[in-house]
Amino acid sequence: MFWSRTGGTSPEMTLVNRVSLFFLAALALCLIGYSLFSYWLIRNHLYDHVDDQLRSSLNALVAAVEVEEDAVKWQPLEHTITLGDDKTADEVRWIIIDEKKSLIDSSANVDFYQDRDAELLRRVTADGEEGAASIESPSWRLLRMSLAASRPKPASEMEPDEAVAVTIIVGHPTEQLRADLWYLAWLVVVLPLALWVIAAMVGRAYCLRALSPLRRMSSEARSISQADFRFRLPVASQTDELGELSRSFNRLLEQLQQAFDQQQRFTGDAAHQLRTPLTVLRGEIDLALRRPRTDEEYRRVLQTLRCQTEELQQIIETLLFLARPGHDAGSGPDSERIALADWLPHHLHRWQERSERVRLVEGTDQPFCVLAAPGMLGQAIDNLIENALKYSPPESPVVIRTTRANGQACIAVEDEGPGLHEDEREAVFEPFYRSSDARKSGVSGTGLGLTLAARIAQSLGGCITSENRTPRGSRFTLSLPVMEE
Repeated sequence: MFWSRTGGTSPEMTLVNRVSLFFLAALALCLIGYSLFSYWLIRNHLYDHVDDQLRSSLNALVAAVEVEEDAVKWQPLEHTITLGDDKTADEVRWIIIDEKKSLIDSSANVDFYQDRDAELLRRVTADGEEGAASIESPSWRLLRMSLAASRPKPASEMEPDEAVAVTIIVGHPTEQLRADLWYLAWLVVVLPLALWVIAAMVGRAYCLRALSPLRRMSSEARSISQADFRFRLPVASQTDELGELSRSFNRLLEQLQQAFDQQQRFTGDAAHQLRTPLTVLRGEIDLALRRPRTDEEYRRVLQTLRCQTEELQQIIETLLFLARPGHDAGSGPDSERIALADWLPHHLHRWQERSERVRLVEGTDQPFCVLAAPGMLGQAIDNLIENALKYSPPESPVVIRTTRANGQACIAVEDEGPGLHEDEREAVFEPFYRSSDARKSGVSGTGLGLTLAARIAQSLGGCITSENRTPRGSRFTLSLPVMEE
């Protein structure tokens, strides 16, 4: 019932079966404990009730016996004793015997011609210890008490209603009591068993229904291929754990789909970008080999090949850097404490020698430092400056401004180019992405400069943001944590 095969040669427990078995085992333990405790409690109550009747009856009979110094008298006519007048099977019976085990008196409901009552007489007249005590019997619940004179007179002086000692025995038949206990035992076994079977069927049906979303999710997950993550798991509930599991798994599938799509785009764009310099290299080489050329022409061809080789090398190095895992992106030169007020003018000196368009504006008089690898920080700033020079009008200035805000050192590169559309402000940091205005302008580029700068900023613990300026232009801001003094 609880085993199912999942395609292998050995049976395996399903989740439904494991949950059902745990529930049924716990329920069985609870029912067994409850049944045993109930049986013990009711059994003790029934026996205590019978014993209370016997003690009360014994005390009433003892009160009717006159114990004197020289004799013990039993005079039932002088006392009103109704105990034992009812002849029903489950009523109390009593017997009084003397010191010679001879019968003195008995209750009206004792019939010695019946085997049960005859057994009672044999039991009480058998040798046994005197005093108040219970007598073991399979058919009776018995109590007895012996009363004796302290200095009995001779037997010849005894009256017919006098004796040296008497023993009073009260008994209650146990047939009905045992029948009640057997009925109780049947109830505490059969009724919990029936409840357990009903709970097993209802619980298994409930488990199957409750875990049906999990089975559907498993079926959907098996149908997902390695290259297609468009399938989503069904969300059966908006509040329980299965609903949260399906939503979390769907978010994971979305992330995998985005990563897979990005990888496909990255692979295609990389192949396209590598194909261009390789095509130029092969074309120049084929052209140079068509006919003999002068030394000057060969120098020109070699210079072209060198430029294309440097561009190809830069693309490959950038691709290798971007291909590193996120936790390994910052591996490289050791970081050091950099005072931007001293380091940045020195780094921008070579740019200012090449173009008067590059201008540095200090945004704060207070010096502050950042922790970074100088080479990587310089590469990120160079890429931002090169991007600004490439896409802004000739002779327009490119301003580098340093500020400090909210514990961040901000290096902003501002240009007067066409700016970015709202949907392009995040996309420009994706590999090989170029805006529509950049493609229309005919400016050559690989679409990797801003991607590399953003990845470097991330590896240094910072970030790069973009925004449009008024009335035109763009501002790219590199933000890094400030080192406290």
